Amino acid sequence: MNWRKKIRNKRLWNPFQKNGEHRITFEKEGFVSHLLNDNKNENQNSQLLPASIAIIYKSELDYISRCILDYTNIETGGQLFGYWTAEDVPVVLYAIGPGPRANHQVAFFNQDIDYLIHVGRPIVEHFGLQHIGEWHSHHQLGLAQPSSHDANTMMSTIQEKHLGKFLLCIGNCTNTSSTLNAFNFSEFNQNYVKAKWCIKDINSPFREKIDNELAPFLLHPKTKVGNMDNLYLVNIQQNLPPEYKDSYWFSIKENRQILKQIMDTLGQCTIQQDKDGFIYLIREYGDVVDTIFFPDGFPQQAPRVMRPHTDNSIIESSVSWNYTGDIYNDFINYYNQTIGL
Repeated sequence: MNWRKKIRNKRLWNPFQKNGEHRITFEKEGFVSHLLNDNKNENQNSQLLPASIAIIYKSELDYISRCILDYTNIETGGQLFGYWTAEDVPVVLYAIGPGPRANHQVAFFNQDIDYLIHVGRPIVEHFGLQHIGEWHSHHQLGLAQPSSHDANTMMSTIQEKHLGKFLLCIGNCTNTSSTLNAFNFSEFNQNYVKAKWCIKDINSPFREKIDNELAPFLLHPKTKVGNMDNLYLVNIQQNLPPEYKDSYWFSIKENRQILKQIMDTLGQCTIQQDKDGFIYLIREYGDVVDTIFFPDGFPQQAPRVMRPHTDNSIIESSVSWNYTGDIYNDFINYYNQTIGL
């Protein structure tokens, strides 16, 4: 393992140091990086917004969820490794959580620097991944985006170190489930962009390899099963569909196009998937939030339309479902009757 000897004396820089807060990332170095920097078109790049999409593998979402659920009342965090596409879209191939001496507090998190060095260096230098971002949780604070301190520190660091771009993910949780929002930052634009997740519904090809090779260094979450929900996802046409049961209506391409048509008609919809692989929509308009669930037996079985009541109870549609073979029109008619709940 000669790579383990090489990582010990490498210089690291610390871009996040304020009020006792320490976070680090790895410098760009090498011939290719110099070529890229020498050929930047500053005027062209300065006009570009950060990408509106972030790609992540299912195994890494699950891993981060487990880390967050270890600390449901205080902050936790870690780093993200992968690469950037030609369109500056981040691809998360491997995530790490907090080290054994990380500092978890109600309103801030400090990574264990020694842990990040021992784990991060071989991920970058031996496995060839890039350090593309970091994540931390706001647990149950109700803040689902970067704080002003997060955003200001991230932007000043990217500009000072000429990183070009960086991904920051913010997690939230209840006692039983978690979510994760992605935010892309760019050196050439003052505004960060909330990115929609494009989830690859397979395990990262690097998860098992790195876990095995870095077993003496890695600290894994105690929570054994992750539970991510309420993710901000790309629309159907942008995302590669995951594997569904052959009998499930959404496994048919034509039906996915019908759902896209339904979403376009309803407007203000996001599509999500539960842990069993079934599709549901979240429709937000004004103060109203409807959840539309498509069960295993849909379209023969009725969809479920649910809406929170003012007393925090859930009202569910009792309208009869009359399926005639026309999914789009049958659903729109059903929803128009249900909307009077």
